Amino acid sequence: MILCCCMGCTHGQTETEPPIDSTVVEDSVDLVLAVARTSRLYTAEYRVHKIVTHSDVKMLRTTLLGRTFDTQLSLGDRKIAIPIDVTLKAYIDFSTFNESQIERSADGRQIHVVLPDPKVVVTSSKVDHESTKQFTDILRSDFTDAEMTDYTSQGVRSILRSVPRLGILETARQSAAATLIPLIASMGYSPEDIVVTFRKNYTEADLPLLMDNERSVVKF
Repeated sequence: MILCCCMGCTHGQTETEPPIDSTVVEDSVDLVLAVARTSRLYTAEYRVHKIVTHSDVKMLRTTLLGRTFDTQLSLGDRKIAIPIDVTLKAYIDFSTFNESQIERSADGRQIHVVLPDPKVVVTSSKVDHESTKQFTDILRSDFTDAEMTDYTSQGVRSILRSVPRLGILETARQSAAATLIPLIASMGYSPEDIVVTFRKNYTEADLPLLMDNERSVVKF
């Protein structure tokens, strides 16, 4: 496999609760509204090149004295190498972003923004047919179009499974932070007191949640 890569929350007050700073609440609401207006923020794009390889051989199975033997035929080999290019884009949908994802320190100086889960969409998938190579022994038939399509699909799926390891999600977080931090700083916060994170570190098990199959040209 070859891979080449790119709140405040308002509640009713009781007599035992400290008074709520209306300015803080108003700033929080303004921040939520300002971010929500961005709706879908595309934050990263990766172009991944992969060479999908497959090799199979003809085997002769014989049975002798109750034992089974598999013998590789000397003229039964065939191999194929299919270069593919897949473009992935990550975005963050702020349409559901709300005050519960904005946390402040007790003294109000530090602010922590928990981003919505990122989404990854496959915007293009291309096979380099001219550079596709195959070797077939004289006793074997060439790879069929259906077989090559299947191998290509397997290659694309392996790229998608590697999304948590490619770095595209971290790039998306950094890009979102670069957009949000100046916005938050304009409300009076120091940039060093602003933290922008995702709710967790994502793994392959999270892919069904992270992949945007509706907009992807290739389905996960």
